[in-house]
Amino acid sequence: MRLPIELPTSDGLLATFSADHADALFAAIDDDRVWEHLPGPRPQSPAELRERLDGGTNRHTLVISDGAVVGTSSYILDPDDALGVEIGATMYAPRVWGLGLNARAKGLMLAAAFDAGARWVQLRTDERNGRSAAAILKLPGAVEREPRLEPHIVRRDGTTRTSRVFRIPRPD
Repeated sequence: MRLPIELPTSDGLLATFSADHADALFAAIDDDRVWEHLPGPRPQSPAELRERLDGGTNRHTLVISDGAVVGTSSYILDPDDALGVEIGATMYAPRVWGLGLNARAKGLMLAAAFDAGARWVQLRTDERNGRSAAAILKLPGAVEREPRLEPHIVRRDGTTRTSRVFRIPRPD
């Protein structure tokens, strides 16, 4: 798969995250409901959010609606499996939940990943997050695989996460 994955930005829905966007992203997702199913502590400032998103192999995107940052999603790369990519770490401002932005953004991200050579795209969510699982299952081609215990992911309540895992094969 070719990296970096080039995001389609012609419709203004997606942009590549940079440190300059931390304030706007923090304001959009600064809500307990957004962080309910995500591991680790909730960032308490734009600086903490920026630190969390800086570096590493993940490629973070911004989701934009009516010119304002309303969320983020990321390409998560596994150096041990170059055939595919995971899309995850998705967070949206609650005010845009249910408006179809996630489906549009994920559709663009999926197309870009497949254009870059991915044979499959994986998505996963906490077994407790039914809203996220329902959204993933609406994506064309999404198939649920066996749940997977994630011993390295500890929920904020101290329990170990079991993830629902989904995969979308490259369309022929």
